[in-house]
Amino acid sequence: MMMEGSGLSPDDVNERIASNADFLDMVFSWSIDDIFNDHFYSEKFMQIPDSFETVMEYFSSFVQPLLEETRVDLRSSLEIISRAPYAEIVSYDKIKRDRLLYSVQIDEWRNRYNDRGKEPYKTLPGDIFVLAKSRPESIYDLQVLAQTWVLASVTNISKNNSEDEIDDDGSSTTSFKVLSSRDIKEIDDSCSSLFLDHNSCESSNCSILSEDLCMEISSSLNTSQYEAVVTSLQATQCEHTSQVQLVWGPPGTGKTKTLGTLLYFLRRLNVRTLICAPTNVAITEVASRLLELIMNSSETDSVGTFDSLGDILLFGNKDRLRVGSNIEDIYLDYRVKRLTECFAPLTGWRSCFPSLSNFLEDCVSQYNVFTENEMIKAKEQSIDESVTAPQIEPFLTFVRNRFKAAAQPVRRCIFLLCTHISTSCIGDNNFKFMNHLINLLKSFEKLLFQSELRSEELLELFSSREDEDSLVDGAGLNNMPLLEAHRRECISILRTLQQSLGALFPNIMSKESTIELCFKMASLIFCTASSSYKLYTTPMEPLSLLVIDEAAQLKECESAIPLQLPGLRHAVLFGDEYQLPALVKSELSKNADFGRSLFQRLSLLGWPKHLLNVQYRMHPAISSFPNAEFYLKQILDASSVRSKCYERQYLPALMYGPYSFINVSEGREEVDDDGRSRRNMVEAVVVAKMLHNLYKSMCKD
Repeated sequence: MMMEGSGLSPDDVNERIASNADFLDMVFSWSIDDIFNDHFYSEKFMQIPDSFETVMEYFSSFVQPLLEETRVDLRSSLEIISRAPYAEIVSYDKIKRDRLLYSVQIDEWRNRYNDRGKEPYKTLPGDIFVLAKSRPESIYDLQVLAQTWVLASVTNISKNNSEDEIDDDGSSTTSFKVLSSRDIKEIDDSCSSLFLDHNSCESSNCSILSEDLCMEISSSLNTSQYEAVVTSLQATQCEHTSQVQLVWGPPGTGKTKTLGTLLYFLRRLNVRTLICAPTNVAITEVASRLLELIMNSSETDSVGTFDSLGDILLFGNKDRLRVGSNIEDIYLDYRVKRLTECFAPLTGWRSCFPSLSNFLEDCVSQYNVFTENEMIKAKEQSIDESVTAPQIEPFLTFVRNRFKAAAQPVRRCIFLLCTHISTSCIGDNNFKFMNHLINLLKSFEKLLFQSELRSEELLELFSSREDEDSLVDGAGLNNMPLLEAHRRECISILRTLQQSLGALFPNIMSKESTIELCFKMASLIFCTASSSYKLYTTPMEPLSLLVIDEAAQLKECESAIPLQLPGLRHAVLFGDEYQLPALVKSELSKNADFGRSLFQRLSLLGWPKHLLNVQYRMHPAISSFPNAEFYLKQILDASSVRSKCYERQYLPALMYGPYSFINVSEGREEVDDDGRSRRNMVEAVVVAKMLHNLYKSMCKD
């Protein structure tokens, strides 16, 4: 018996969704026949209009295409269910009586590497499962055994269980919460298997900029790039009206450079900004470009020794973002881990700062206690009283060893605090103190490890109670007064910082409070457009600006996710509607313009765009066609692509010119092993041969 369909007409569906009915309820109401019925929503499928009378009309127009796209995506996943990751259910418990919400525990994922060359599957919120009594090998199994399976969607991953854990018996388990389409007990109390589609369906007053600032912006940009950046920055300074800017970036015109420069100066102006992109790859590229600009900047940071990045934050799934060493300092999970270390009572500044200051102040007393303990220990271990006294390490060796041990965690803690806490949050004075302390510790250590320094001299120096001013005045005579002066200054700064940090962060100790701190101090937040929904429930100051990269590749309904965040006043969209559009699988949705981006809509309505009009990538012979066909010959070729060195040919054949069309007549397309991608092995061989010839030619040169 099939799962029953919703029984609702498209108009009824539209009304339910528009009145805030649960999107998942509609998905769960589909039967197998509904999912595989390509005409399920075709009867009253309407074109998305160019303009709207009301906000409700605007949002409602996307309902049918979104449901249709979800249906096609789900169908595509079910078609290859035999290759989907699956696992055995260890236990499941209903959480609420009035809702089909369950806590589920499984043993381990099998078949999780089914897509070659991709990361192993990991459970994420929004993933759709098939919970079944027995593992289905095909759609036919689901059709025949309709009452022995249900659909379920992951709502939450256990906080202490984001990765597979190892049980006492050596087996691995994973826990998460799911919302089910109907009561799991209906399929069987002994429900034993959980199946998951790897490519899971996912629910888815104006001030003028200073002349100096404008001069600084123009130093590395061409005229069109400069105008786009300055106009966008100017818009953010408007308080009496909202602004939307479109930056039109054809291929090779420096869109990413322009965007990076804009973000760099938004940071300088402390404009709280959310930066989004359609994909994880795109958002990490923008973030890395900004960090590159910051690191290469000649501007001297107030910290001096450190690069403070606490006001920049990237969040999302680490594997999908492919977080590398170049951007890990701004990645939320990495930052929380490092700051938790700094704020922990036993390992953080609350412990290491007083430990070092106490040692520097009482090193003589601590040495005396150390020698007494060594004598007692030796006496207890010696039976023959005629044995000579034990060799006690000199005061100088004691101080050197203990200082290095106590100073190392202080240095690390300062480095982490200065890197991961924003200047505005921790204060300029504290940053200056920490920077100065690092230099003092370095200088103190250098003086302490001088070869001519004698233990007796150091003991006498640190035992004295001389006036600090006299020590400083005598610093020019030899290094001993300077050593003592550094010691006392280190003690003073350590205690000042300990008191100041205690007042600033009295309750920052847990992971949750650290996460809240990270969002609170961030002025630039990076994430994909789909991940921005998490910011609706994140306690933080409102963001004022939204910047979207690759905006023409983002469905308009996807842009609405970050655009509705409370407090947003302005938006800047970077894109090019003549490049790749958003991916839409359903032909019905595609024909209804479901894939149309907000960037494209505004362009069609005549919204002004800042065109980046100089291209630096293509040989003029290549750029001439797209320039004439798509950009009304508005794009200029940079001098670099018109130079003779850009015309170099590694091989003499005509096919190795600026471009060529190669007909591979014997090739044919075939479906790859994953059942989705296509490949042409003959074309691949031809490309490999061309690369081989080019490589040989380059080696000769």
